Amino acid sequence: MATHNATANSVPELLQSIAAFLTSEAEFGTGNGWQLMRPAAVEQVSDEVILKGVGDGQDAIYIGLKIKQGAASGQQDIVLNGFAGYDPGLTWEEQPGGINHAKLPTLALVAGIYMTYWISANTSRVIIIVEMSSQFECAYLGLMKPVAVERQYPYPMVIGGSYIEGGIWTNNGPGHSAFTNPGSDSYAGLGNFGAAPVDHAEENTTSLRVRRPDGSWRSGLNRNKDNTAMKFEKLCIWPTNVEPVRTLTVYDNSLTIENVIMYPFLLYESHPVGLIGQLDGVYWIGNREDLAAKDSIIYNDKVYKVFCNVFRRDNDQYFAIEWA
Repeated sequence: MATHNATANSVPELLQSIAAFLTSEAEFGTGNGWQLMRPAAVEQVSDEVILKGVGDGQDAIYIGLKIKQGAASGQQDIVLNGFAGYDPGLTWEEQPGGINHAKLPTLALVAGIYMTYWISANTSRVIIIVEMSSQFECAYLGLMKPVAVERQYPYPMVIGGSYIEGGIWTNNGPGHSAFTNPGSDSYAGLGNFGAAPVDHAEENTTSLRVRRPDGSWRSGLNRNKDNTAMKFEKLCIWPTNVEPVRTLTVYDNSLTIENVIMYPFLLYESHPVGLIGQLDGVYWIGNREDLAAKDSIIYNDKVYKVFCNVFRRDNDQYFAIEWA
């Protein structure tokens, strides 16, 4: 695993810096760096990149990042996607196996602003955190750890951001939320258990997408437009959503820095019912009194960097990423 913490003065500079770090064999080792598929060289990165990860050495993991004009004046988003292959004759949006939804997950950013960013990456996935003022935008691109036997889930790709295309970076609604707790500003949810899993365009207005074994993309939803926890949605994340059965996430009512606890983020479906996987390298943090965004904690001799969900500072809205 490799980590990187630096600053950028613009969104294009940030994108180029991300590409430079991920393709560095000095960081990942010979043959293990992410391969730049488009453009031909890091120096040519201006508005879009497509990268390929090697996974365990026999994989081909394709992720894409593209700068687009945001919904607000002066806003520039980095739009996120994942692909099943690469064709040099196709545009960024047309690459095979990409998310076919109208609105893609994004990092909602501002043009020409000073940003601090953190990257935690291995050969299978990339986690990006960007700090703008007191706000933390985030992204997850690459494979999760599937709950499946070998070859049963051939390409468990996850693409997550902290908002979607068309969202304004200053919005404080439930849709402007990290992939660890995805919500929607417009979708009410399926409703009762047993509701037919018909595709609705509005359900694809969250910050999280998961590629299912059949090659289709499914959106994750923890909170609906009324900021209510979803009970029987197609895809949710635990423990930021513990509906319909309340589960214990805090074991000590006295919150101190000594009893911080971490849980892996688990993805579970209701149609069909089942646990499908775990996000790699990112963990929910509870009992986090005296911890704040950018703090570090050590667990089993491994360092984790703590961040909050965009602008939220509630006790259950923090997560930690593997750092060293």
